[in-house]
Parts: sequence; C-alpha cells; structure tokens
Amino acid sequence: MPEIAEAGAVDAAPSAPSAPVDAAPIDAAPVDAAAAADGGASACRLVYGPAEQPFRGPAALLPTPTELKLVANDSGKPRLYTVPLAAPPPASAVIAAPPAPASFVGMRWPPCELAGKWVYCQAAGGIVYRTTLGGRDTKQIAKSRASTRIAASALGPDHSVLATLDVRHTTEGERLQAFITLDDGETTRLSEEGAGATVLRLVARGAGAVAFYLDARTSMVPVHARPLALEGSRLALADDAVVFVAGPPERAVDFAVASGAGALFALLPIGRDSLDFGMATIPVSDPPKLDVQPVWSMYPNGLDPAAIAGTTGGAEPAFVARVRPAERAAGAPRILELGRLDAAGTFRSLGPLATGKSITDVSIARDAFGAVWVLYGDTTATWLERRVCP
Repeated sequence: MPEIAEAGAVDAAPSAPSAPVDAAPIDAAPVDAAAAADGGASACRLVYGPAEQPFRGPAALLPTPTELKLVANDSGKPRLYTVPLAAPPPASAVIAAPPAPASFVGMRWPPCELAGKWVYCQAAGGIVYRTTLGGRDTKQIAKSRASTRIAASALGPDHSVLATLDVRHTTEGERLQAFITLDDGETTRLSEEGAGATVLRLVARGAGAVAFYLDARTSMVPVHARPLALEGSRLALADDAVVFVAGPPERAVDFAVASGAGALFALLPIGRDSLDFGMATIPVSDPPKLDVQPVWSMYPNGLDPAAIAGTTGGAEPAFVARVRPAERAAGAPRILELGRLDAAGTFRSLGPLATGKSITDVSIARDAFGAVWVLYGDTTATWLERRVCP
C-alpha cells in the first residue's frame, strides 16, 4: 500500500517580482479596458513570498496553529511540505525572501482532497486511496475516471465522504456521472437519473455536507446542489436541487465553492450572455432552493480555463482567488485577483496578487490569525504567498 512521504519545511524563494497590475474592483456591471486599469496594487499586505515551491502542480492547503501543510498528490499518496506559521509580522518589518529550492518534483493532477483526518488521492488509472496525514490506514476506496477531479469532505467528527466521476452507459450513450462513498463503504450514485456530471465539489455544512456538480452540456450548464447527512450508520441523500442554469459552457468550465459567516456560495466563471463573461456567485440556502438568481461580477473578457478557489468555513466572510484577464483586449495578460464576498455574495476586489504567470491551479486557505494563503501555478512552476487583508 502507498505510504506517506514526509518532507521538511519548504525552502523557497521568489523570482523577480512582477510589476504591479492596475485593477479596479470588478462589480456587477461589465468592465471595459479603461476601468480595468484604474485600481493600483493589492490592498492586502504581503507577509510571505511569493515563494516558488520545490514541487510542480497543485496541492491542498491545511493551516494548523503552528504550520501550514501543503498536501500534494505523489502518484496516489499524499506528500507533505510544511511552512512554519506564526502571527503576521508588523507592517514595518522587512520580509526576507526564502532561499531558492534546490530541486523540483512533479506532482500528479488532480490534487489530493482533505476530509477531516483523512486524505484522498487519485492514482494512475483513477484508483482513489484514502489515508491519514500520518500515512496510516491506507486503503483503496473507489475508482474514478482517470484525470477527473475528485472531491471529499468531513461528515461530522468521525466520518468522511468521497465524490468521484466515472463513465456509465445510458440511453444517451456513454456519460460521466457522479458517485459518492461514505468512509470505506459502498459507492452509490450521486447524480440524478438522467443527469450527467462533469465537475464536482464537496463542502461541509453543519453536521453534514453539500455536494455540488456541474452537468456541462452543449447548450447549458445546470449547477446541482445536494445535501448529505448521516442517518445512523447510513448516508442519506436529500433532494437534488438545480440551483442555477448557466448558458453554453467554455471548453474547460470549472467552478469552486466558498463559505463563511453562515453563507454558502457556488462560484461559476462563465459567459453571462454572448458578449459578457464573469463570475456567477450563486447563494445556496439550507435546504438549497431551485433556480436562484446569482450575483454577477464581470471580467473584462473571457478566458478558458478560468481558475478559481474560495475559502470555506469560519465566522468571517469568504475570500476568493480567481484568474481573469487584466483588460478587455484580446491576448491581455492574466492576473490573479484576490477578493472577498459579502453576505449577499457581492465580490469586492482587494487587487491583484500576480500577473504574467501561467496559472491553471489555485488553492486558498485562511489561517487562525486571519491571514490568507494562496498557492498558484501550473505544471512549470508553483508559488505560495501569505497576505494580510484589511
């Protein structure tokens, strides 16, 4: 069985800093090139990084009271990198650059998923293993379609659930569908009869969890939400709600979930109509309601893929990190933008974090001191930074 590979503290250094990108807050109205170049640098103070990591590829972020754990997928087993964690330094402090990595290791996509004490990682052929961060109790749990993203969540203090995508033969031909596994038990279907599934996410909510999945079709993208709960030792699936139906998808449509201060949102970067592209922030009530009106935050132009991530949990409003074009012009450089959602789902930009980098993967987490960690990059480089936001 795979065993966990432990690594020491991350030694990483930034490359030459990118020039600041001027970016105005992006609100519900469409943004033109002039408006997108009117905002200045990030409102969030940099207190660590941007530090290039000794691995290439995505990773899950797990802040603890004393360190940030970066959990990467090393061919189906979690590989840990750690950064010491303390209170952010004062604004007057000089931020020293960490030393450069001596070597680099490629990590597997998709990233591992964290679910309480458990870590789920997909290996070659779509086999999904569950283990602990300490490398104990490793077990094959399920099988997914190779190279499709998995999702996992804690379900109360003692249980966890895994969501996967796999192909099944239907009356409409071969289709991807979503499946759910409680702990190391039987795998059952998550997506509704007649519905496909192309991307999925899981997020804890109270003592249960909510499963989200997209069913990207040629002409539309339904966004499904389905609450999960334990009834004794069995997994109970509530009604499947189509909370929003978007228009025709981009080739690599993706989405994220974000929660905080009692609110839960699905975040979908997609075309609002034939001319405008933006982030649809979809409020998800308890239980989820059908056909919810989203709050739109428009991008200057569309892009594919449009990487996005949100923080989950906590008493404060959620943070969102997203990649968007810097301006309307075709071929404009992409920026990584950090912002915050209010209780209604309105996105307030806190400015750009990086520009000019190729970014296909983004992870974000908030630590116990209220600071935000963002990991971003692609198969050629991965960067980590920590910000303190007003």
